[in-house]
Amino acid sequence: MSVRTIELDFLRPTGRGSRVGPWLLIAGTLAAVAAISYQGHLKRETAAREDRLATLHAIASRSLPAITARGADTPELREQIKKANAVLQLMNVPWGELFAAIESAETADVALLAVQPDARNRSVLIGGDARTLSAIFAYMERLERSKRLHGVVLQSHEVKSKDPGQPVAFTLSAAWQEEQ
Repeated sequence: MSVRTIELDFLRPTGRGSRVGPWLLIAGTLAAVAAISYQGHLKRETAAREDRLATLHAIASRSLPAITARGADTPELREQIKKANAVLQLMNVPWGELFAAIESAETADVALLAVQPDARNRSVLIGGDARTLSAIFAYMERLERSKRLHGVVLQSHEVKSKDPGQPVAFTLSAAWQEEQ
C-alpha cells in the first residue's frame, strides 16, 4: 500500500485566477457602505423625531397647567372644547373627495348653484337648476352610484315658468361617507 502525500502550497501561483472574486469584494464593500449610510440616516431621523416629541411634550406641559388652573370642569371650558371639536370635525372632512363626487355626476343639463355640507351629520345639501325634471332624476342616479354619496333624496323642486326654457330649481340631500 502506497501512501500519497498531499502537497498544500498556498504561496505558489497556480496560474488560474478567479474573475468573480474582485467583483464580489467590490459588491460587498458597496453594500457595507450603503448599510452604514442608511444607519446614519436612520439615526438622524430618529433624533429629529425625538426632538419633535420633546417639543410637543413641552407644549402640552405648558398648556395643561393653564387649563387645570381655571378649574377642571367649567361651562366656559366646556364651550371652548365644543368649539374646538367643531373646528376639528370640519378640518377632518375630506372636502376634495366630497366635491369630486358631486362634480363627477354633473352633466350639461344640470347646473349646481349651492353645496352645503354638514360635517356633524355627514350630509350635504345640493341646490341647482336643471333643464327638466328627468335630468334631476338622472343626476340623482349618478350621485347615488358614486362611492361617497348615498341616500340621495329630492327635497324640493320648482319649475321656473317665467324663465326662458322653464328650468327646474331643485334641492337634493344626500348622506356622504369616507372611502374605506
